Amino acid sequence: MKAGLCLCGVLALSLFWVSPLCARGDDAPFTSLRIRFLDAAIVRGERVRLGEVAVPIGEMPSGRWEEFAGRELWPSPPEKGRPMSMSRPRLQEAVMRSMPDLAPFCLFPGSMLLQRGGALVGKEEIRSLVEREVMVLARALPGEVSLRDFRLPQQVFLEHAGQRLVVERPRKVEAGRISLRLLVREADGQVKQKLTGTVFADCNVDVPCLSRGVNRGDLLDHNLVAYKRMNLALLRGEPWDGRGGPWRLNRPIPAGQPIYSSDLAPVPTIRKGDTVTLLYEGKTVRLTALALALSDGVAGGNISVRNLESRREVQGMVRDAKTVNIAARP
Repeated sequence: MKAGLCLCGVLALSLFWVSPLCARGDDAPFTSLRIRFLDAAIVRGERVRLGEVAVPIGEMPSGRWEEFAGRELWPSPPEKGRPMSMSRPRLQEAVMRSMPDLAPFCLFPGSMLLQRGGALVGKEEIRSLVEREVMVLARALPGEVSLRDFRLPQQVFLEHAGQRLVVERPRKVEAGRISLRLLVREADGQVKQKLTGTVFADCNVDVPCLSRGVNRGDLLDHNLVAYKRMNLALLRGEPWDGRGGPWRLNRPIPAGQPIYSSDLAPVPTIRKGDTVTLLYEGKTVRLTALALALSDGVAGGNISVRNLESRREVQGMVRDAKTVNIAARP
């Protein structure tokens, strides 16, 4: 009810009140002026002054804001270095009591945080600190890197001039959402307060895509590969680097879609079901036998084969498209 009465009082004053400027015949009427109260501020004296907690918006005769800025409003927070919160209704009521002549021209935040003494690190300064620390590591990322969607504290109060706000440099920066820690440190390095935040890193690079769709199991034709500028942060995996091969596709890929490293498998030197020569070479003996490949294999890799004569299953290393070596026992 009390807040409602205050709002009614503000409305009544806005309809019938004549500004001090008009009453004195100074310049044009005060119609375009607005006084915007801040959502956070530092105050210094025993009482809050208008210039500490509000800024003018719009036209104002020269020197007049300096006159208004010195007006005392209400008592400062009792404890130095301890923020005090004021709700919007409480702030409106305090302004109505302390300066009813200017109340009709005031714009109020949802709430206000006040601290007596100390320092205030604002939103823009916090963002600048984060950008500086993150970009040191982000420059190592490929392509063009930019930061957006900062989710950080709106402000940070410091209890005294010896404290400072620092951003703990992330151990690793990757494209996408980056988690952050902000620390309020004393002059001796002691951490007084810990805060968290995040920022999103975009990383635009040239990514290999296919000019037409392909099916699972197809061989990758390099003539079908075209590069498109894409944001690594929005991809679902690590894109192929365009090197190596020959490759076989693990999944169907539509035209225009990126090729991920996980989409590719080396083209097997030996395929499952192939008949191969099983070769054993010792210091003084060399034995061969026909065998059936039980899995795909690439040169230098191991596969299982079944000796067609003994029917025994053994492991061997793929030497070439026709030969699997069995290592000599020590």
